[in-house]
Amino acid sequence: MSEPGSETGSETGMTAAAVAGLQPEWMLTPVDRDSPAVTFGDVSMSWRDVELRGRRVARALDGAGVTTGAVWGVLAHNGLEWVELTLGNVRAGARIVPLNWHLTAIEVAALLTDSGCQLIITDARLSDVAREAASIAGVDRVIELGPEYEAWLDGAGDALLTDRQAGSPMLFTGGTTGRSKGVTRSEVAADIAMWPELWSRWGTFVRMPDEGTALVTTPLYHALGTAVMGAALAKGLPVVIAGRFDQEGTLALIEEHRITSGPMVPTQFIRMLKLPDEVRARYDLSSLRWILHTAAPCPAWAKVAMIDWFGPVIYEMYGSSEGTGPAICDSHEWLAHPGTVGKASPRIEYSIVDDGGNDLPAGEVGTIYCKRADGAPEYHGDPDKTAAMQLPDGRFTVGDLGWLDEDGFLYLADRRVDLILVAGSNVYPAEIEAVLIEHPSVADAAAFGIPDPDMGEQVKAVLEPAVGVEIDVDAIAGFAAERLAKYKLPKSYDIVDALPREAHGKLKKRLLRDPYWT
Repeated sequence: MSEPGSETGSETGMTAAAVAGLQPEWMLTPVDRDSPAVTFGDVSMSWRDVELRGRRVARALDGAGVTTGAVWGVLAHNGLEWVELTLGNVRAGARIVPLNWHLTAIEVAALLTDSGCQLIITDARLSDVAREAASIAGVDRVIELGPEYEAWLDGAGDALLTDRQAGSPMLFTGGTTGRSKGVTRSEVAADIAMWPELWSRWGTFVRMPDEGTALVTTPLYHALGTAVMGAALAKGLPVVIAGRFDQEGTLALIEEHRITSGPMVPTQFIRMLKLPDEVRARYDLSSLRWILHTAAPCPAWAKVAMIDWFGPVIYEMYGSSEGTGPAICDSHEWLAHPGTVGKASPRIEYSIVDDGGNDLPAGEVGTIYCKRADGAPEYHGDPDKTAAMQLPDGRFTVGDLGWLDEDGFLYLADRRVDLILVAGSNVYPAEIEAVLIEHPSVADAAAFGIPDPDMGEQVKAVLEPAVGVEIDVDAIAGFAAERLAKYKLPKSYDIVDALPREAHGKLKKRLLRDPYWT
């Protein structure tokens, strides 16, 4: 496999090594540049075309004034364009903001304002939201994928820009507990030629195979999907991008493309596990070598069932936009340490701290703090929030509760904001939700605390029924009573058509809980 920049490109007539001051001609190093690099539906794009279109995106951004350090946004569903937009941002040295397409125009506008976004690229289905948000935030230019986008690229050309530091994403927190905030990480900026090596190194740390084909079923506005996509491209692996998640459709894609790798989230696991046995048995999944999950707690029963079904190819990662990871564990480590989310990477250190700021010993639950070798992150434009998340020695937290075992494996209890106090006893909603979701009539569940005049708080549960099923609340309550202590049991249940869950699995529990507390 050749190194980046070592090939001669007929399109430019020069090599990166021959001309000082230019970016490397070839960032990605597949065996065959004319083979498919990315596939979406029935359409594929070669490695050569991905590179050339990435250069054109970089020049178009640069021509629009989105140059080194400038911020721009993408509001688009999964599609081929995400690859060239990602590479173009790297070459332009800019900051790309992947925008969550679940948000309203007002919510998107807040992100545009907070980030200082100068330009938005959107798809046709989201164009109205993007244009309304841009109008509110004072963003002058919105470019729609399709003819308008192609004309924009055609006017730019694909000549290489002058040398600059690699662009990077500006990630926003999920907004599951409050308003999303942009995160600025402390990593040292890298040369563009180093981008593939850095992403390949990340893939190696999370134990992604060096061969095969990757499938991205998670939304590319979320860091998990973009990270796995970036690592696959950096390793020279072709990527298949899926649209909206479909349980059986995902199994069909794995069989059709002989998928080896990919990210998933626990919600997807649960929905696939609830397919009829005859449907699950219909597809050949023997090509799988590595499925990485994160973003939300995975019930233990679902983890065991997935390992039984897919084989010991299930890997778990703990992390956040703020950089609290990665921690990683494979199937064998998880089975030996049930419930763990993994062990810390060499460049980070975890500690468990009580409410007084004191370190706790192994086995005791407290707030998870992280110390990174490259320093703590910052919330963009919010020094007060940045200060509130840190201890004086530089350790920081995102509010997760958990514990460490004697071997250094990390376990999550819940988020502090979700903790329920029933007569002074800690109740962790994730434990209750895992039990409720296990019932075959329940597609999804949320548990949270609501005011109680005698106990302080009581547990409230909201259930989403499985397709075609009418939930019997008494049956669910009996099912829970066999598996949970009495003080953990929900005192009341609501049934809704669908819970407010992000496509990457995180539940916006505040939308359910807040009305009871206002």
